[in-house]
Amino acid sequence: MRVRGHAPATPCWTELSSPDPEAAISFYTGLFGWTARPNGSGATVFLSRDLTATGVVRGADGMPATWLTYFATEDVAATVESAVTAGGTVLRPVTEVGDLGRAALVADAEGAVFGLWQRGTFVGTQVVNEANAVCWIELSTRDTAGAADFYGKVFGWTEKKSELGGGHDYREWIVHSRAIGGMLPMDESYPAEIPAHWRTTIEVDDCAAVVERGRALGGQVAFGPMDVGVGTYAQFLDPQGATFGVIEVIPELRLAP
Repeated sequence: MRVRGHAPATPCWTELSSPDPEAAISFYTGLFGWTARPNGSGATVFLSRDLTATGVVRGADGMPATWLTYFATEDVAATVESAVTAGGTVLRPVTEVGDLGRAALVADAEGAVFGLWQRGTFVGTQVVNEANAVCWIELSTRDTAGAADFYGKVFGWTEKKSELGGGHDYREWIVHSRAIGGMLPMDESYPAEIPAHWRTTIEVDDCAAVVERGRALGGQVAFGPMDVGVGTYAQFLDPQGATFGVIEVIPELRLAP
């Protein structure tokens, strides 16, 4: 589905931070059929159907590879201030990205990292909720009540119990009367050293085929494919260790491009 703009407090961009962008480009273009195009600011944009889908940047020295979600704001400095007041931490202060826009990097009160984007000439993601595009983000946290308080104060989000949970305590984030992501409690199955984090899921046409292709390209399958009610899901680690999910959604939930 083509997107022409992003309302404040909604996901607007998803970006991979990698210690080896060239290797990441090779892996993801092979996995999803994306094309890669430098954007002039040191980043590379991945295109699907000639529309901006995601991107990749070189991470800071010593930092692990990770997928990062940015949320739209009309005043990035004010949103950073709200995040700090709510108990968050500024990891990268407001930065001008040429004429593309203004960005900041923040961790919530439990340490989950996300970005903020105030658009200039760069709107962000142009395609979502179709094959080879991001279709879902979710927060994994040990303190769901604290997360609800934090994101409610920063973005005005509310939460509701979701049918996606398959009997588990799964919640959806609601803003502007629509679900923009989910929240999953971290239980004792998560090692203590794993902090709260945001996760990215990409829609695919054939989950089993993508799993096999990902293995052939050097990725690792953490678990799956498995039935999650709304589709068939698998979780990957790319060759640099970044975690992401893929899902083949059931036909009733597929949107036309």
